[in-house]
Amino acid sequence: MNGSYVNDSSDSSYGSTGDSTGIAEAERHATNLELFLDLVFVFAITQIASLISHHPGPSGTAQGLLIAALVWWQWSQFTWAGSAIDLQRVTRTRVLVLCLIPVTLVMTISIPDAFHETGVWFGVAYFGVQVLVLAMQGMVALANPVTRPAFIRYGSFATAAPALVLAGAFVHGDVRSGLWVAAATLNVVGAIRGAGGEWVINPVHFAERHALFVIISLGEVLVAAGASASEIGLDARTALAIVVSVAVACTLWWTYFAFIPEVTERLLRGTVGPQRGRLARDVFTLGHFPIVFGLVLYAVVVKHLVPHPDGRLTVDDRWLLAISVALFLLGLLAIQYRAVRKVATERLVVVGAAAGLCALGGVLPGLVVVGAVAVLYGIMQAITWRRFTGGRPAAPTP
Repeated sequence: MNGSYVNDSSDSSYGSTGDSTGIAEAERHATNLELFLDLVFVFAITQIASLISHHPGPSGTAQGLLIAALVWWQWSQFTWAGSAIDLQRVTRTRVLVLCLIPVTLVMTISIPDAFHETGVWFGVAYFGVQVLVLAMQGMVALANPVTRPAFIRYGSFATAAPALVLAGAFVHGDVRSGLWVAAATLNVVGAIRGAGGEWVINPVHFAERHALFVIISLGEVLVAAGASASEIGLDARTALAIVVSVAVACTLWWTYFAFIPEVTERLLRGTVGPQRGRLARDVFTLGHFPIVFGLVLYAVVVKHLVPHPDGRLTVDDRWLLAISVALFLLGLLAIQYRAVRKVATERLVVVGAAAGLCALGGVLPGLVVVGAVAVLYGIMQAITWRRFTGGRPAAPTP
């Protein structure tokens, strides 16, 4: 993006929610209750990475993608509800969320074998949690004539989606997968239809919640490196593998947190009415998912790299690495294009260069390939940062 992306002097809505629904609300941050809930989704990310790690081929990765999409939507449902309602302050919502946490944990525990023996556990828990969170949000949205139409349009699809997940839990094989794909598709269709209306969205809360989920996903990379090293014991080669693996995570942190959280918050501040709902949908609910899943795929590569620091990456790990780079950077590019209809060409170059590195990975040590990816990320972000600041300290821009 270019420097015109954010103009502090012209952002007259900065410091207000821009809420056009008539529901005035002070800007607020994530609550302790939401952070407690997030611990369940920390484990969910670990479980999804474990599912793909044990089946890193196309089929296992596709299953991981599908589960990740369903779990992401459930977390997003909590986040949209929490942006409209202070879940911790209101007694009935606080009690409901606390009651849903153990059910969500049951769903999370079932993830690695959800396409086989534990599918019923996954489907029943997913259905119960998703429907109750929708009901919790609906109690507020339906009571306001301004927000009611949008919630009805969204809810008609969003309620059918968990029902399909539940139905899929009681069948097997391709039928289960098909029903769950249909559920994930209905979620997106509902978001497309519903975002055309009015929603209560707190910019500070909404941007912060998504930034926290990116931290959760980056944390999985650290867990993957640390847990793998703990299993085999530390030596010089393992320590080097950890340094190289985590170097990529550090550059990913810089790439996202240098720009995205503050700028996306400002974008939300600067919009009102239906435009805010569409922006929240595109930039956060849809735009952040490839970023998160790209980080999950990279964590899987780290799980396999650290125990074998002298070896080469397998074919599966090489293509997972290439896809992880592509998803992470294309997610950023999608957010950028949605905001200003421009793209940072250096990010596209890195996507292609990383794919080339992974193609050559059959003759290069795995540490060299991953280390080269870290260098590519670092150079890319240095170029981006230099371009947008002009060599001077400046407000963050994507």
